[in-house]
Amino acid sequence: MASPFTGAASPLQQAIEAVQPLAEDLWTKVAVAHPRNEVSRILFTAAERGSGTTVLAASCGMGLARNLRQETTVVETNLMRPALATYLGLPGMPGMSDLLVGRAQLSEARFQVPGTPSLYGLPAGSARPAVPGEFADDRARNLLETLTKMGRFVLFDAPPITEHSEVLSLLTYVDSVVLVVRAGATKKTAIQKAAKIITDSGVPLLGTILNRFRSDDPLTRR
Repeated sequence: MASPFTGAASPLQQAIEAVQPLAEDLWTKVAVAHPRNEVSRILFTAAERGSGTTVLAASCGMGLARNLRQETTVVETNLMRPALATYLGLPGMPGMSDLLVGRAQLSEARFQVPGTPSLYGLPAGSARPAVPGEFADDRARNLLETLTKMGRFVLFDAPPITEHSEVLSLLTYVDSVVLVVRAGATKKTAIQKAAKIITDSGVPLLGTILNRFRSDDPLTRR
């Protein structure tokens, strides 16, 4: 099957070239692991900063939307370091940070990705540090419950689970987790800590992606 990431070069496509063959393989792994017809919710997180979580979540979403032609939304929850809008060619604001404080409505912050009718992105919005507990308050719960009923796939692009306690609140709303680690950079102790947090939560760890490493099976199941 031809790669879905063809056409004029974009920031996402350029980033995908640097993580091949992950971009083409990842969406198929997620689709096989979630064959049901109801909405499937997957959290992408990392053991340490700089692992490439956003580009992998975005490329997975694009692959699912273009190949399966089913509604897919990529939700950026790393409020401090927004990047999703640049990768998907979307407005940067409003976004998640604005929704959490009531400055915008979901219909204003969830954008259709140009050239991919089935793909939507909800960027982080106005960059700011996360407020402790804000993903667990009533406004956030209502927002997340609404998001996790939209379309076929909802992919959460989250900051490192070992460094940001707010990610724990998101685990309540997902069916599985993909852990991203960077080859030759992510410390073993950080990987073990992240895996334990996920395992202790009771949410299945779908797999661990070893980014920047070439392999015939880049998504190693656990």
